[in-house]
Amino acid sequence: MSERTLPAGTFLIIAIAALLPITVSAEEHTTEHAYHEHVLGVFVGAAHEDFGRRENGFVLGVEYEYRLGPRFGIGAIVEHTYGNLDTWVYALPLAYHSGPWKLYAAPGIEEAEGGSERILRLGAEYGFHAGGWEISPQVDVDFIGREGEVFVLGLTFARGFEF
Repeated sequence: MSERTLPAGTFLIIAIAALLPITVSAEEHTTEHAYHEHVLGVFVGAAHEDFGRRENGFVLGVEYEYRLGPRFGIGAIVEHTYGNLDTWVYALPLAYHSGPWKLYAAPGIEEAEGGSERILRLGAEYGFHAGGWEISPQVDVDFIGREGEVFVLGLTFARGFEF
């Protein structure tokens, strides 16, 4: 009998679906989460192709988000993965905010030595405030063309500002 496993993205989608009702319910009992119109951040993390059984890499990136209101935002992500994966990711996230939770889908491209591939990043993060900073643990799954999935874990250190 052959053993069958679920793709990495399936676990993220199940986790987001399970957490969304909890975050919406919790937000009904609290005041609206404060936000800045512009947010600039640095991402530090690790990428694992096929959940670490294949290639790994250290990820360093820059993120920007323009908040369209309390619930929605649009932005840009530029990341470089060092090590075995050695890739660049350029993506445009569309975000949904529910209190400190942020869920997003980010179409983009991944550039590697072998060429470019289209990607779709699905992710979730939870923001903790420390002074004027927001520190957000982040979980992402990148669906890369026909290549499969890359699982990304890390922290975003961000500051909001206004013009």
